[in-house]
Amino acid sequence: MDAFVWNQTFFTGLEEVDRQHRHLVELTNELGTLMLEGDEMSEGRMQILFKQLADYAREHFREEEVLMRAAGIDARHIDAHVGHHHQFVEQLGTMWRTRKSLAHPAEAFHGFLTAWLAYHILGEDQAMARQIERVKGGEDAAIAFELDAQPRDKGTAALLQALRTAFRLLAEQGHDLEAANRRLLKEQAAHHG
Repeated sequence: MDAFVWNQTFFTGLEEVDRQHRHLVELTNELGTLMLEGDEMSEGRMQILFKQLADYAREHFREEEVLMRAAGIDARHIDAHVGHHHQFVEQLGTMWRTRKSLAHPAEAFHGFLTAWLAYHILGEDQAMARQIERVKGGEDAAIAFELDAQPRDKGTAALLQALRTAFRLLAEQGHDLEAANRRLLKEQAAHHG
């Protein structure tokens, strides 16, 4: 199931970043297809692919973080960007641990990833690319950050906010589900113990 279809809209102009984004999208779509199959024989393959996705995301995030620091962009952007990287990895783990408790794990997983990837690439990574370009052109990093923080147009700003909200809500639902599962297991252990 290709929940995320790559197209020109997602290009940042940073060749290595774009290559890595495409690979993340491919891994996401492959894992979603396996999750839809849902049979016992695919569990091992799903686990391997999920680990590949998590490992690749971590590698990609490290490289983005090095790129931002090397380019000298504003620390406020870097801090927010890095925070969202950590949230993604944490939520990915939560989604994996709670997948068997979900009525439709593939759809939930794809909803989360599609919202996050779209927000991350269209919002943060394209902002990163614009700031890198401005700093390379001689603009002060703080000014480049402030210029990029100004909304481009109301439609784009609204879309990015909606995607960020969807990601946040899906992350909260995942945490709530994981907490509920822990409480149930604790209650069952106390009842049988």
